[in-house]
Amino acid sequence: VLVGKKGIKYFTRRNYPIRKKFETGQNPDAKQALAISEELLNTFLSGESDAIELLYTKFLSLIASSPSVRTLVPFAASDITQKGDEVFQLTSESGEFSVERKELQVAEPQEFPNDMIFEQDPLQIVNSILPLYVNGQVLRTLQESVASELAARMQSMQSASDNAGELAKQLSLQYNRARQAAVTQEILEI
Repeated sequence: VLVGKKGIKYFTRRNYPIRKKFETGQNPDAKQALAISEELLNTFLSGESDAIELLYTKFLSLIASSPSVRTLVPFAASDITQKGDEVFQLTSESGEFSVERKELQVAEPQEFPNDMIFEQDPLQIVNSILPLYVNGQVLRTLQESVASELAARMQSMQSASDNAGELAKQLSLQYNRARQAAVTQEILEI
């Protein structure tokens, strides 16, 4: 299952088998994530795939991102308890954008008492939570990928603006030197 124009184009050119294609644009929403997660879950639950893994661009900061792989199912308790999570918040101060990053603590494993009784079968609970979990993770990865792309665009536009300013400064300096040389030459001729 492919999401995004670049991935679709890449794998189509190389004649890879593609189950389904999704294009989300610059503003992925819950409806798109739901369609993607339903397709992924149907593939997994029907036994056509052994796992659901997401390959995406992880947003680290405005100047850094990294390719990441995240296995959604099957998941183990160690996947949940060994990795901390993080929250990003876009803020602005004095007209400048900045990203505040907050690390969340690793969840501590907890023991269930032996006499705990579930009102529903644990399998039924997992089956009802699994679609919500996969949908949330798909939406998160879509948003992180878009944030990474926008940060890269901002960075490249900033570099282009800086380079254009530097080029304009050099050309202005060159022009002024040529003009000054011409004026000096005229004065020498007089």
